[in-house]
Amino acid sequence: MLTAFSEYLRKHSHRIVPALWLFLATLGTLALAAYPIYVIRPFREQTPAALDRALWVLLHDKPILLILALPIAALALLIWRRAGFVSRLLLAPSILLVLLAAVSAWINPYEHMFHPFGEPHYIAAQQASLDAGDMVIAVTLGGESRAYAIREMGYHHIVNDRLHGLPIVVTY
Repeated sequence: MLTAFSEYLRKHSHRIVPALWLFLATLGTLALAAYPIYVIRPFREQTPAALDRALWVLLHDKPILLILALPIAALALLIWRRAGFVSRLLLAPSILLVLLAAVSAWINPYEHMFHPFGEPHYIAAQQASLDAGDMVIAVTLGGESRAYAIREMGYHHIVNDRLHGLPIVVTY
């Protein structure tokens, strides 16, 4: 079985190699689209250089990914007509993944990840399950106090609340 497959690869390598290169190029576009999401995530220290690169990619990835996606998809469709079974196994995911990478540039994952708490629910301090090392943001207004766990704030970054009858916004 393995010998037959290696013989097939040897005979048809002129068809498989272009499909393999397109698949690798597609993985590169996917890595470009995912890079900012990898770097900018909560509870992970970012170096200034990595953050600068990730923000640059966020600002410029739309045209770059579109410019890369169109020729990769077009070449994959051109190769498809003469491709064998193994090449098509590489080309089909290439087309889907490169389109996914290009479309993902227009979706802001941070809007979905870091949405504000709309109506937080509170418990008494004695019932709170905080560890000794957990940090909180404390707000006192008119003798009324609230504490917001940094562990939760790291994912939402903003809480819309009311304290002492007034609307407040707490951010981290």
